[in-house]
Amino acid sequence: MASVKSILITKGTNVIILSPTTTVLKAAELMAEVNVGCVVVGNDEEVLGIFTERDLLRRVVAAGRAPSDVLLRDVLSYPIKHCNLGDDVRKCAEIFAKSHVRHLAVVGEGVLIGLIGLRDILTAELRSRQKRLKVLQSSTQQNSMELAGTSKNVRP
Repeated sequence: MASVKSILITKGTNVIILSPTTTVLKAAELMAEVNVGCVVVGNDEEVLGIFTERDLLRRVVAAGRAPSDVLLRDVLSYPIKHCNLGDDVRKCAEIFAKSHVRHLAVVGEGVLIGLIGLRDILTAELRSRQKRLKVLQSSTQQNSMELAGTSKNVRP
């Protein structure tokens, strides 16, 4: 089973952290430019929350607010749900399901290390299952060849 650590090794640990006084428009432009679904909102001392595409839709667009006039501090989600570097994907899946979120902060020794999304968990699980399937197929082929070789030596 894949771990959060293995996901971050593949994905990387880059996290975009924006000031709480950044406008939603600037955040959305940056998110589109780098193709991410969320940014962390914080300052040098602490992480204040997370701003996601869902926050943009529900708290800004659907509320009829102008993205250029709204600051991240006014529409971020908090507290950020998190997992630990050593957690496996099953534990993360449980957090996603219980919390109804799509992003988790990865924390190690109280420090933000990275972010993982629901898609990262699904991708890791799919890769793990594909590897297991290849092993099973190889084992089945090996057994079939052994049985075929055995049946040639047996004469009625």
